[in-house]
Amino acid sequence: MLPENITNRFRFIGNMGRRTLFILGAGGVLVVVLLAAGSWLFLFSAPDADKKDTAAYTMAADMPEQDQIAAMLQTTDDVFFADIMTLKPFEQLSLKNTSAMGHVDMDIVLELIDPQAREKLALMENRIYEIVQGQVRELTWLELRNPEGKIQLKYDLLKRINSLFSTPVVRNVYFTKFLMQ
Repeated sequence: MLPENITNRFRFIGNMGRRTLFILGAGGVLVVVLLAAGSWLFLFSAPDADKKDTAAYTMAADMPEQDQIAAMLQTTDDVFFADIMTLKPFEQLSLKNTSAMGHVDMDIVLELIDPQAREKLALMENRIYEIVQGQVRELTWLELRNPEGKIQLKYDLLKRINSLFSTPVVRNVYFTKFLMQ
């Protein structure tokens, strides 16, 4: 037989085990309930932004095209950056014929110094497109394959685009896609 001292310890541990089991069981039930509630909220409730966009696009379907564009721009104000202007994509621009790779596909984004200059740039977009095509035609694949060549192209474009205006309008030129083939 075990001494009374040791027997009391085992009784205490046995009681503690039942209490711990009860607490863990109650905690487990609470975790399951919280996970179920979170899943339901995630799956069946749309964020306010989605509701706003859905309502705007639904209303825009009955409007003339210009009003539709204005309505869509109003719903995307949080994504729209006034000082950034994306040019239409440049596809299959020819390089100098000195290598096997003779074409470049690229997308260009202009960072404006003043967001009010967006209208000026929009009026000159065809001229800017011609400037980019002309600059790329003067380069070879070997010049553009290095980072230094791309940086030189960037600064040449920046200088030539800003020369179209009396004061500089473009702060920076970014290539968001640059594929040589």
